[in-house]
Amino acid sequence: MKRLLPALALLLTIVVQTAPAAKVKVWQHTGPKNFDKAQLKQAVVSSEGTLRLSRQLRPLANLEAAHVWDIVEDKAGNLWVATGDDGKIFKVGTDGKATVVYTSSTESQIFCLALALDGTVFAGTGPGGKIIRLGADGNGQVFADKLDSYVWSLAFDAATQTLYAGTGPKGKIYQVAADGKASVHYATKQEHILALALSKNALYAGTDKGGLVYRIDAKGKGFVVYHAHQAEVRSLLVANDAVYAGTASAIVKRPSGGTPFRPSPGGITPMGAPTFSPTETKSKSEAKPAQTGTSGANIGSDETKGSPAAAPSTPVVGDNSLYRINADGTVREIFRDKIMVLSLLRHHGRLLVGTGMQGQLFEIDEVSKEKVELARLDHGQIHCMLERKDGSIVLGTGDPGKLYVLDDKFAAKGTITSDVLDAKIISTWGAMNWKAVTPSGSSASVAVRSGNTSDPDETWSAWSTEQTTMEGAKAIAPTARYLQYRVTLTTKDPAVTPEFRHLALRYKTTNQAPEITSFDVPDLDATPQESPKKFRLRWNATDPNEDELTFSLHFKKDGWKDWVLLEDNLDRKDFDWDTTTIPSGLYQFKVTASDRRDNSPEEARTAEKISPLVPVTHLPPAVSVKLAGFDGDQAILEASATDSLVRLTDAAFSVDGKRWANIFPTDGLFDSKTETFRFKTDALRPGAHILMLRVRNAAGNLGSGDVAFTVAERK
Repeated sequence: MKRLLPALALLLTIVVQTAPAAKVKVWQHTGPKNFDKAQLKQAVVSSEGTLRLSRQLRPLANLEAAHVWDIVEDKAGNLWVATGDDGKIFKVGTDGKATVVYTSSTESQIFCLALALDGTVFAGTGPGGKIIRLGADGNGQVFADKLDSYVWSLAFDAATQTLYAGTGPKGKIYQVAADGKASVHYATKQEHILALALSKNALYAGTDKGGLVYRIDAKGKGFVVYHAHQAEVRSLLVANDAVYAGTASAIVKRPSGGTPFRPSPGGITPMGAPTFSPTETKSKSEAKPAQTGTSGANIGSDETKGSPAAAPSTPVVGDNSLYRINADGTVREIFRDKIMVLSLLRHHGRLLVGTGMQGQLFEIDEVSKEKVELARLDHGQIHCMLERKDGSIVLGTGDPGKLYVLDDKFAAKGTITSDVLDAKIISTWGAMNWKAVTPSGSSASVAVRSGNTSDPDETWSAWSTEQTTMEGAKAIAPTARYLQYRVTLTTKDPAVTPEFRHLALRYKTTNQAPEITSFDVPDLDATPQESPKKFRLRWNATDPNEDELTFSLHFKKDGWKDWVLLEDNLDRKDFDWDTTTIPSGLYQFKVTASDRRDNSPEEARTAEKISPLVPVTHLPPAVSVKLAGFDGDQAILEASATDSLVRLTDAAFSVDGKRWANIFPTDGLFDSKTETFRFKTDALRPGAHILMLRVRNAAGNLGSGDVAFTVAERK
């Protein structure tokens, strides 16, 4: 007996540990997608789902402009700023003061700038397609004219003193000599040359229509080095022995020959271009597979493509990408998101990516492949970026047009307010845990609030106290259906930021009873049974808590006081019943659903549903048949059939054991428990005959009657 006690104790322990318990559910926020709808203020999220403080963005100058399209810096440290929609060029001095140095009387947009070695600034315009030349004093004059409608991009080759201009809507690249004489350097079959970038021995161009990246040598020979999935290559960067190409395809297919979409959340579309909504169907050019050029063939003005190289996966509608085109012609996608890649900059060995439509600035580490959001504007787009001679970075934005300096410091405080989390039903909130790295002088905390409206309003609870340690942390908020959490990050040292990741929040929904949504029993008035021995019962049930359900079945005969258990602990939602075990009569069935497996006995809930009365019968219909006379050599018969519980469904007769012939009631319908028949046989030979009449009821039982008669000889 003593030897049995330890084993018995172990068995009891196992039983206790495996006893059913109420389900505890959990929200786990571990990746960037969990924060797609979160409200971020002075905070950012990385591609790994890590929350950090954003870098500080310091306003640089006050500009009266809708868009800052481009920026260059001269030798004296002054910034020249191209803007729209009033066709102005600003000069921002080292003291941060901005002055208008040029205003076009005909051009609403100054799209691009290029700086010559002598300090001359060139500016490309639209919709007149001009190049303006400005001296160091700011005096400007038309340098080249009638370069199609839009001069989207400029590149100045210091070695040859040649200015290149990318234009639209005819997709031409012009070269402009020192005297202002312009000639076509390269003509594509694209619509717009949106970006130009110079390397040591080639000019690269990004286009709109087919999403092509060209490499053009000094002799004007072109080659497509990449064919992107997206329609627009908006930005190019030559760095680190590679070419980086960012796409900015709009989400609506433009009419052929239309001007490229400039992202403008407020609906402001410069140059008279049509405004597009963010719901595009992918154009044919976007659907083409990625291409890489490796053959080295010269193509002149043809759209010859290089050897195909499949991308890791095909971007879907709304996705834009950043591609790295290596010197050997291979291509790698290093960034993809549902945003527009508008500007690129290489800084401290990493790539900075300016985007629209939410004005996000990303940093990409090509080695670790981590994408970190450095900062986020409260408006528009980051059209351009410039690293100044002192190492600081200036951002030019749109909607409205502003200049910001990206400081190498973190914001002092930032918050991430989650999307409203829906538990579906009233719930009790439980433990929280997370992972946080908090360098000295920094902290991370979590607060929660709850309510019963899908949008937080005055009826919601106040934010709970901030919880700074994970040990014993709990979501302290009233029982409710909806919950929201807020992560607060702070630092006293602008050189460091806390990091927060992997939040898990547990909750328990208030147990609610399951619901039996349907209970199907045989309806013999609608569908006759094939076999009188089997009864199929079917039901469906749901549980608000998503608990596992079990079912029990009971039955009772009309007139009985108590229910009789038919089956218990059923996992399935149907049951075949052998009706031969009970007497004929009218019966009701009851199905009961229970969530006991996932709840304690005190909290378990049940639901039941009772069927209408259903006839069960093993008795055949009563059938009588008699001879009513003759019609020549055909016998005329009259019959009746009746059943006490169910309707009759079909009838047939046979003469002398020959084939069966179907007959119908005198009213033409099998629609009641009693039917009468009058019918004739086929022509019969003289002599004795016997006729058998067979009638079936809806339960599948057959009743029969017969009559013997004699057909007389004809005289």
